[in-house]
Amino acid sequence: MTPVVTSEGSSPDSGSLAARIRRGLTDYRRHVGLFSRNARLYLLGSFLMGINFQVFLLLLNLLLKEAGFVEGDIGLVASSRAVGMSLFAIPAGIMLSRMRLKPILVASCLIFAVFSYFIATTQQFVLLIGVSALSGMAFSVYRVASGPFYMRNSTKSERTHLFSFSFGTNLLAGIIGAAGAGRLAAVVGERAGDMIWGYQCTLFIGIGISLLALIPFLLIKSAPPSKDENKIRLSRDQFRKRGGFYFKVFLTNFMIGMGAGLIIPFLNLYFRDRFNLAPDTIGLYYSVVHLSMLLGSLSGPVLVKRFGLVRTVVITQVASIPFMAVLSYTYWLPLAVVAFVLRGGLMNLGVPLVTNLGMELAEKEEQGLTGALLMVGWTSSWMVSTAVGGHLIEHFGYTFTMNMTIAIYILSTLFFFVMFRRSETRSGDKPGWQFVREVTA
Repeated sequence: MTPVVTSEGSSPDSGSLAARIRRGLTDYRRHVGLFSRNARLYLLGSFLMGINFQVFLLLLNLLLKEAGFVEGDIGLVASSRAVGMSLFAIPAGIMLSRMRLKPILVASCLIFAVFSYFIATTQQFVLLIGVSALSGMAFSVYRVASGPFYMRNSTKSERTHLFSFSFGTNLLAGIIGAAGAGRLAAVVGERAGDMIWGYQCTLFIGIGISLLALIPFLLIKSAPPSKDENKIRLSRDQFRKRGGFYFKVFLTNFMIGMGAGLIIPFLNLYFRDRFNLAPDTIGLYYSVVHLSMLLGSLSGPVLVKRFGLVRTVVITQVASIPFMAVLSYTYWLPLAVVAFVLRGGLMNLGVPLVTNLGMELAEKEEQGLTGALLMVGWTSSWMVSTAVGGHLIEHFGYTFTMNMTIAIYILSTLFFFVMFRRSETRSGDKPGWQFVREVTA
């Protein structure tokens, strides 16, 4: 077996708590300082595109509702983007293994902006469904490209920090986009006397911000795929040799997405229905939970150094489950808010780590396909479970639906540990944690 060393070894720190924190921050800054120029440029472009994505996530439903669309139609529009992402993710992964990433990033940024404009201005339902699906396809290329791009432009030393930092950058974009978009739309709408124009104007600003991502993307100096990366083939022989690994990668995100889709899209309604909260208060809680997720994602590499990738994911997911149980049963708002924030930070801490794990265990020629399978697993399960979750909440309430989510989270965490526990090891003769690809084949 040929293990891959992913991080330096660590021994328990000695000294005061303040001294340990200082050493931890110094170590973190050292790893961040190792990020390549290309990686930093991609992070900046991802941040700018992430702001636009969050603006649309927050305002599009409100715009459609103001324009006269009913909830069922709005749900279909939201689902159509996920359908587009799912359908095009694997073809995008294959394409990424054969082409330079820079022109793909530039093209996807432009195409996504164009389709976003049509989504913001279209009033015809069928056309809106089609354009939303096309925007999902364009966005899937950008999303699938991130894993292979980071693998090509990083070393083992800083890779875990880079994946966590990337996830944190997207969360920061979400905080800024959510905090500014709602207020800006309200101000513009009030002054113009037209709330639809307020929403559209804010969406246009979001699109403009995403187009600024072209600047860092154009500054990237990308090399063509290596000969190894250009070997991927979706053949029977390929799946015979590596089908087990593909199944594990897909199932990992599929099960988590299945549990999340039952309740996460409806947590804003949970706070409104159970605690009778106003939208601005709910928005404040969401900003806080995004901050919690940001801090959690940035702390991931610190935990990985001590426990390893696989065990860190398992520990944090298990630790989040009691807080979901609190949300399920409590009718005391302060306790619900604390549980909401801590659950979000703990459960999402493992998201970039799972992506990092998949990229490390994949061969070079499989990295684009692996990224696509991770995304398809999430989006395909989310499409199904969101529809089921709405039905369960309507007929059985939040407590029953959250308990279903808890059961799926427990099962998915158990499966994850069983499937990947032997893919990471720590031996006395080599520092740090090592991955063993053969175990996952």
